Amino acid sequence: MSRLLVRSLCLLAALLSGACSHYRLGTGVERDYETIFIPPIEANAQLPQATAVFTTQIREAFVRDGRLRVVNTPDEADAILTVKLEELDRSNLTALPTDSGLARKMGLTLTASATLREPSGEKTWFADRPISIERQLFTDDGSAAGPSFLQPTQQTQAEYQLVPQIGEALAISVKNAVLDTW
Repeated sequence: MSRLLVRSLCLLAALLSGACSHYRLGTGVERDYETIFIPPIEANAQLPQATAVFTTQIREAFVRDGRLRVVNTPDEADAILTVKLEELDRSNLTALPTDSGLARKMGLTLTASATLREPSGEKTWFADRPISIERQLFTDDGSAAGPSFLQPTQQTQAEYQLVPQIGEALAISVKNAVLDTW
């Protein structure tokens, strides 16, 4: 009886270990590139001083992911990723009760495009892939006392404070566009 139990356990162990022998960590996707160069992004959108923040966040997203090595020059790269900020659309979501022309809550939609190509330009994996990021911003908490001409300054300040959050979302979307299976 015990020999039968030992043999059954050995057979079960052999079956289970054989099933796990083909397991591979990761997506298993083979890419044509292992290194990537990310030049400073082009900004056509009206978002001042965002290019440095966004470029840094995109590069850091790839470094943290680790599936590709980010290099400093196009000569070292297998692929070049260019990102272009196309448009920043602002829409009023909530206005002040005393002045409907001044927004307290706004929706921001950043539209960008990404292109991934070989440094030689012979092969393009994707061109002008659209990327859209949506965020909401609040100009104040409703307790601000003062003249209404100060509201645009609060809106501008709120947009500057939102830039890192938009950049992080953009970086994740760009990284996913490059690394996910498409």
